[in-house]
Amino acid sequence: MVILSSTLVAVVMDFADIRPITALYWTAVINGLLAPFLLLGILAAASDTKIMCDQPSSTLGKSVVIIAAGAMFIAAFAMFVV
Repeated sequence: MVILSSTLVAVVMDFADIRPITALYWTAVINGLLAPFLLLGILAAASDTKIMCDQPSSTLGKSVVIIAAGAMFIAAFAMFVV
């Protein structure tokens, strides 16, 4: 089913005159915009003692994720402003 659906999507993209490199570029842009939100979700789950069975993430780990997510938010904002 995966191969069949991938082939059908490729055929539709070909008839729609969508270039594969352009599609890959915009996919990477969308992934870059959504990644900070995913990091915040991971941070919330890693900080929850019930989910993590009384072994939540360390303060250092949380700090690194917050800094990375902040940098990604700034980069995404700068992409549209600059």
